[in-house]
Amino acid sequence: MSLARQFNTRPLYQQVADEFISRIVTGTWVPGQPIENEADIARSLGISLGTARKAFDILVDLKLLDRQQGKGTVVSDPEFGRAGHRFSNICDRPGRRISGEITIIDPRIETPSPRTAELLEINVRTPILAFGRIRSHEGRVFMTEAVQFRVDSSVHAMTPAELEAVARRRWVGSDLAVRKRETVTVGTCDAEAAATLKISEGTPVLRLQRVILSYQERPLEVRDAVCYLGDNLHYAC
Repeated sequence: MSLARQFNTRPLYQQVADEFISRIVTGTWVPGQPIENEADIARSLGISLGTARKAFDILVDLKLLDRQQGKGTVVSDPEFGRAGHRFSNICDRPGRRISGEITIIDPRIETPSPRTAELLEINVRTPILAFGRIRSHEGRVFMTEAVQFRVDSSVHAMTPAELEAVARRRWVGSDLAVRKRETVTVGTCDAEAAATLKISEGTPVLRLQRVILSYQERPLEVRDAVCYLGDNLHYAC
């Protein structure tokens, strides 16, 4: 790797972290792949061990790499394990973060509302993928969501089944989501959400508004959700 092509005033360890992230985005590093140890990486890049370690720490903090006892460092799989729940603040009784069993509803290509276009930082004429998402845990639906996110032009030729596959995969394979902005308010459940959650209309619920951001701070997904925690889940700030 030559860092000269990305000459800037940012600390070298951040430039190295950017290079590692680029390897994941492009598929050079794939989920589950063991990564050379920090000393070997440092030698191969001609940088200090401390710089390599700081770059690794950034990716571990973003849950893009996973340090495993006895196995070294591997590329995280964003669909499984701790990485799979990294954007969820919903926890079960023992305090484990959960994302639930997911059902996708009516994936379709449409143009965004002005609010969605602003949140995704796109033009109102730019097509997006929109769909509903229902999350269940231990046989109970606890969240219903309206989701919109960025897609590329290839989706226009896709079948409904292929669109559903994209909705399940989301930004995996095309970008790396590393953090979220989420606003939580308390409200009451309307009739439509109550029917899905199997609770009475007017029951107190959480309303979650979320934007998922890439490592380059690009908005990838907008979500508006209604969540009923019941007596077996809680929201962890």
